[in-house]
Amino acid sequence: MYRPGSSLQVKMGLMGIFRTLRFLGMKSCLSVLCLTMSAAAMAADIAPTAATSQAVLQSDLVARLNGAPIYKLTLDVLAHMTQLEKPKTRQADILDNIVNNRLLAVAGRGQFSEEELQPSRRVAFEADVMLDNQLSGYLRTVYRQDLEAAIGKLPGGRLDALIQEQGKLEEDELSKIFGPRNRVMLDYSLNPSQQAAANHVIVLRCNFAPAANISLFALFRRQNVQGRVEFFNRNRDYIRQQAQLYLANLYVLDWARQRFGEPALRDLRQAVEEQNTVRAIMSLHGIGADTDSESRLLNQLAAEVKPKEVAAYFRSHKDEFKRIVSVKSRHIRLNNEAQARQVAELAQRSGDFASLARQYSTAADAQQGGDLGIIAHQGQLSWLEQLAYMQEPGKVSPPIRAAVAPNEKAYWEIVLVEKRIEGYQDPASETVRYQASLALAQEKAIRQLSTLQAQLRKSAKIETRQALQYQ
Repeated sequence: MYRPGSSLQVKMGLMGIFRTLRFLGMKSCLSVLCLTMSAAAMAADIAPTAATSQAVLQSDLVARLNGAPIYKLTLDVLAHMTQLEKPKTRQADILDNIVNNRLLAVAGRGQFSEEELQPSRRVAFEADVMLDNQLSGYLRTVYRQDLEAAIGKLPGGRLDALIQEQGKLEEDELSKIFGPRNRVMLDYSLNPSQQAAANHVIVLRCNFAPAANISLFALFRRQNVQGRVEFFNRNRDYIRQQAQLYLANLYVLDWARQRFGEPALRDLRQAVEEQNTVRAIMSLHGIGADTDSESRLLNQLAAEVKPKEVAAYFRSHKDEFKRIVSVKSRHIRLNNEAQARQVAELAQRSGDFASLARQYSTAADAQQGGDLGIIAHQGQLSWLEQLAYMQEPGKVSPPIRAAVAPNEKAYWEIVLVEKRIEGYQDPASETVRYQASLALAQEKAIRQLSTLQAQLRKSAKIETRQALQYQ
């Protein structure tokens, strides 16, 4: 099934991708790495030990992984969503990625806690809610016309036909749940007794079995922190809107269940959940993560980096440690914004910044052409010096309002950097140690991840349909 390839090429390819990931956004990072790791697994020379066969499967299946089915619905939906962004992506690669995610998600859950995999649960959506929203969104995107046709058969051709009654949401019952109005809130959550009370408040009664009674609590637990604030604020329009959105989600999921069967829908849900889990695992390995993101794994690996490794990294990546040593700069200070804009335009056109400083600047150094001299990066820089360090050499800045106190008179600065001298961070500095240790930890983490994936595939039994043979 797989074409044999060079394991060394795979390893070098992943490290090359890692270099690229430092300069890409999260979304593109993950999609690039996922497909690259899939390609790596295909190319790696694991054929002698991997039990892979072209088994004849049932019509609604596309593969079995260790005997468990992967359904055609899962492949169709994820292929459609992937190809919206990357039209040339082959279904075979997407199926391979589903397999990789399934294997890696199980291993990752054994290595990382739920808190690490879902660090923002306190302010974001609960994992199952986010999963439901994703799943229903994917199905609406892929089967839009079919869903519209199904809704068109309802009375009036609208989902509203399923609603029998709207709850009144009386003030007294809301006050029992959310407490008095206008109180200062530090935490928008409900205790067990409030949850029980909210569960008895019906927002919608429907002629639809999966959503016969939509309770206030069912809607509240589906909110992120901003949504919970709206509930505490008694925003009835918002609450009813959320009930209708929930009804729409339930209808989409029930439609898919009726059409494709519960096992297929459950498999798709599992694949989407694994996709999310693998994103979190990659982030914890430093892939697509914010530089400030916390990761126990990266912290541990960074702590193990030796000084000689930091020194070697500095020598081979000096450009990553460039710094501005000093700048030679001039400025023009004006007390009126409109005049400052006019002078800035003159400076951009005429090129004689020093003459304009002597003519217009209100600063004490006006007769010296606004000369700030050589500003060395030593100690704490003033606001104006920091501004000079931010400017490109030879380019007149726009007028920038000075950082003054509320009771101080405002003024505007125009800055021109005539010369910039660059150097490198001190190899023995804490900055170099921290950045190099983190980069080396990320590289090691990625190597561990790719090794783990190769091992998982090596011991897995993968059966795929003949029609999806890689060409």
